[in-house]
Parts: sequence; structure tokens; C-alpha cells
Amino acid sequence: MDQKLSRMKEYLEEQVAQCAQARAQLMADHRGDEANFQAIQGNVYGVFSTILKVAVEQNPDDLQGVEAFFLKKLEEIPAHWVEAREKAAARGDEIAAHLERLKLEAAEDVGCTFRAIWGAKA
Repeated sequence: MDQKLSRMKEYLEEQVAQCAQARAQLMADHRGDEANFQAIQGNVYGVFSTILKVAVEQNPDDLQGVEAFFLKKLEEIPAHWVEAREKAAARGDEIAAHLERLKLEAAEDVGCTFRAIWGAKA
């Protein structure tokens, strides 16, 4: 496996594990809301881990194809969360808006890390 792919895969797996560990600790401390926030962010990292696998499956031996696929999904998926956040804010639903912000923060983290590992400019 290419070094970029293995580093990105490892990063995503670590983030999922860290979120799960933080969630478990928060649950043990009876901090359910915060635990749910960690679960949401962990799910985002899991989604992008799956997207990376699909990118590799659809672009075997083509790192540029993997990069293009992953970057496209990094734009498409968070766009839905931006829209959902805006709708929640417009109707005064602060909780839903906060949940969408959590997703967007995790997606931004994934994007920054992907670009740093990959050397992508997009």
C-alpha cells in the first residue's frame, strides 16, 4: 500500500478510536450529551474512512484518481451539513445546528489532514 494511503487510513482509524475512547469515558462520567458529540464526530471519521476505501477500490493503482475522488466527497458531503446547519439556525434549533457544526469540524479536520498527507492543493 502506498505510504500516503497507509498514513491516511491510520489517521482515520486513530480518530475513530479516539472518539470511541472519549465517548466511553464521558459516558462513565455521566456526561451523555458530550458522549453523543464524540459519537457523531467518530461517525464522520468512519464515513471518510469508508470513502477512502471506496476511492481505492474504484481507482486501483491510481493515486491521482483516489485523490480526486476523496476531495470530491470532501466537498459534496459537508455541503449537505452546511445546508442542514443553516436550516436549523433559521428555525432556531440550536441543538441541531450544533450537531451539524460538529460534523463540519470533523470533516474540516479530515480535509486538512488529507491535504497535508497528500500534498493536495484543492
